[in-house]
Amino acid sequence: MVECQGDQIVASRDLLTRSRRLPFVSDPIATVLCFTLGFRQVVGSFDYLRSVSFWVRRSSLCDFGTRGGNRKYPWDTWGPSVTRWTDWEHGGLAPCRPGGSRSALFPLLIDVGTGNQIIIRDFHPERVRRALARSKDGGRLKVVTESSKIEKGDEFLNDIVSSLPYCEATSEKRYGYHEILIDDERIVGITVCALSVW
Repeated sequence: MVECQGDQIVASRDLLTRSRRLPFVSDPIATVLCFTLGFRQVVGSFDYLRSVSFWVRRSSLCDFGTRGGNRKYPWDTWGPSVTRWTDWEHGGLAPCRPGGSRSALFPLLIDVGTGNQIIIRDFHPERVRRALARSKDGGRLKVVTESSKIEKGDEFLNDIVSSLPYCEATSEKRYGYHEILIDDERIVGITVCALSVW
């Protein structure tokens, strides 16, 4: 199973009015897409699903697509520097639909008693640069610039290395949301309440 999520590309005149406090917004062609690959294996009576996701800027895919032809392009020649991969096998998290250059990560299971923290990854290069400059002065954002690796195994013939930089923030508060919507400015939490009718 392969799933792709991302913002629609809309003309700037059709965008909602943005606040003045956000000095830059994502150019629609530079927004991120999130691809999630699901691998299902049945071993005896055990049904196993492994999911991995990668983020890539829309512009990187457009650049890759303009090369044209039906030639094969080895992963090592284009993928590592323009993508960021995450294996969801051990984290218990899943990506929500990206908004602009940001993506929220949210638990697969909601902790009913206390709620869960929300993790935001921002791939906007200018915000990453600013967060990196601030992190030297004790900034509170985590800036990830080093490469990450998904080990080869049943699903992949080779290790997958990726290094698209991002900054990450984790909420201090915990929320009992069932879903999150996100754009370059806002985060909207959705809670589903079941009403019993007697």
